[in-house]
Amino acid sequence: MSKKMLPRGRIIAEINGLGREMSTATVVFHQAVAEKAGLSGTDHKYVDLLFRHGSMTAGELAEHAGLTTGAVTGVIDRLEKAGLVRRERDPADRRKVVVALDEEAARERISPAFQHMQQGLGQLYEGFSDQELGVVKRYLESTIAFYEGQIKHLREE
Repeated sequence: MSKKMLPRGRIIAEINGLGREMSTATVVFHQAVAEKAGLSGTDHKYVDLLFRHGSMTAGELAEHAGLTTGAVTGVIDRLEKAGLVRRERDPADRRKVVVALDEEAARERISPAFQHMQQGLGQLYEGFSDQELGVVKRYLESTIAFYEGQIKHLREE
């Protein structure tokens, strides 16, 4: 028995509603991860920025995070106190100070909270064909690009 196709508008409305639910679940999940690691939810994501982009100046971190340089100084201070980052002279330009992530300390502190999730995701993906995973991947890539555009628009207003 085949399922009756929903009208496109209804499907889009359902996708948008599910997107809101997923966004909230993601924020709450990352808050729980951060709490387990002894961090705030936002500080945990700044650690992730450093994991993905490597060492950077405070100004560059502020730009990635959408913070003022004053606000990012507080973030760096908290992460430094937690033993996750250190301020270092930029080897290419000794006048600059970069924020360097202590990857080993960050992994030791944050990774345990993700172990159960990684196992569960493996099981989740088993329920999808390769073609379906390709569609999910394309959707996520497109959604990320869309959000990055929205962030840019909001910051330029």
